[in-house]
Amino acid sequence: MGKIKFGTDGWRAVIAEDFTFENLGYVVEAISLHLKQSNRWQKGIFIGYDNRFLSDYFASHCSKILIKNGIKPYLPDTSVPTPVTAYMIKELDLDGALMITASHNPAKYSGIKFIPYYSGPAEDRITKEIEINLETVITGSHKNISGANNGSSVLAPVTVSDFSGYKTKLLELVDTNLIKEMRPRVTADAMFGSGGKILREIINENLGLDAIFKNDYRDTLFGGKLPDPSRNNLANLKDMVLKNKMDIGLALDGDADRFGIIDGKGNYISPNNAIAIILYYLAENKRYATGDIAVRTIATTHLIDEIAASNNIGILETPVGFKYICNAMLKGNVVIGGEESGGLSIKGHIPEKDGLLADLLMLEIQSYLLKNQAGTYITDYLEGIYKKHGYFYSTRIDMEIPNDKKGKVIEFFMDLKGKTIDGDKVVSISDMDGARVTFANKSWVLVRASGTEPLIRCYIESMDKAYFDILQSFIKSSVKLIIE
Repeated sequence: MGKIKFGTDGWRAVIAEDFTFENLGYVVEAISLHLKQSNRWQKGIFIGYDNRFLSDYFASHCSKILIKNGIKPYLPDTSVPTPVTAYMIKELDLDGALMITASHNPAKYSGIKFIPYYSGPAEDRITKEIEINLETVITGSHKNISGANNGSSVLAPVTVSDFSGYKTKLLELVDTNLIKEMRPRVTADAMFGSGGKILREIINENLGLDAIFKNDYRDTLFGGKLPDPSRNNLANLKDMVLKNKMDIGLALDGDADRFGIIDGKGNYISPNNAIAIILYYLAENKRYATGDIAVRTIATTHLIDEIAASNNIGILETPVGFKYICNAMLKGNVVIGGEESGGLSIKGHIPEKDGLLADLLMLEIQSYLLKNQAGTYITDYLEGIYKKHGYFYSTRIDMEIPNDKKGKVIEFFMDLKGKTIDGDKVVSISDMDGARVTFANKSWVLVRASGTEPLIRCYIESMDKAYFDILQSFIKSSVKLIIE
């Protein structure tokens, strides 16, 4: 049990070290118990998998465990993105899905996510139930699952090869006519992940563009890099955009639930800014209804708040993790949900983060600029948003710290209430997720401990560049003093 630790989005571990067929079997057995306990198992479970080493074999092993427990598995004939896996629950009317992926972790990792019947991340209650089941499975203290082995001799995996429904859904959420009319020049980096094939099909076949694709085939080592569409990892995409005079560069992470954007000037668009840009565009084009809200995590930019307020759109703040955004989206009035790590979904789509959707929305926005503001790119559009709502400077600093010192760091920042940092007073502190310190000038700092690594994650945002730099220095020096 000590080897299997669930994070904010499933279990990840090093292949052949902790992520073994045996341990994976324990997890799927525990999930099977949960399905039976919640009486959601009769329709079956979809099992998606990414391009990592042994992913297809791990998926096949999962199907055997489900069959042993009388649960029908549905297996794709190829690797698929996490958002496709989530969507297939609705498409096939199933009880949930398993996804074999370690997302943007290094190549030596694999992982598994359980996606319940509502096509979004498992909420805390469900994860806790699975963890309790896992303990009983490993110790051998659980009783035979009701219905286990009934008919298992005739159960067999159902092969799924048609994912056109997912593509149709994405295309319904963007202005395809605008994209086809303006024909933006596009290059895309799939980072050797499972989203490459379907992104190519959507852009080149469904939208009729002639995009240049790179790294859209399987490489279990991901070209020797992290399959994470961060600024540093998209340097080659930037070069391709500039060399080929493209209008936009699009990227996906290893399982395509996160996105990366390079605009036509070669500028990297952070997820914080991309989410704000998309909300602004949706609001500008009246693609929301009265009573709609925007949902963001506590670590995500407050530029979203300013845009929402100017359009009479409500704001809901959640702890870090898309599962909390998912809970809000299930109510049906969320125009956009986003988190600074690169997760996004919008009204009308599944309550799961979807990098392909984010890429297509940014492609639509660039098409809009080509038509209405010729010669301008995404950063020019962002500059207009800043001029209207103010400039927002933000960053995240990850600092290595012993696990036994994490609590002391959080306590230090919780004790800052009423104090002044370089002339600006702390006006409020939130303990929703770690410690979020807000200053009189609207600057804020969030300090939270990683649940799986010896790290403190520090998020900083300010509308004052000088104060932004001061806060960075203050955090680094304060944490250093605490851990010494």
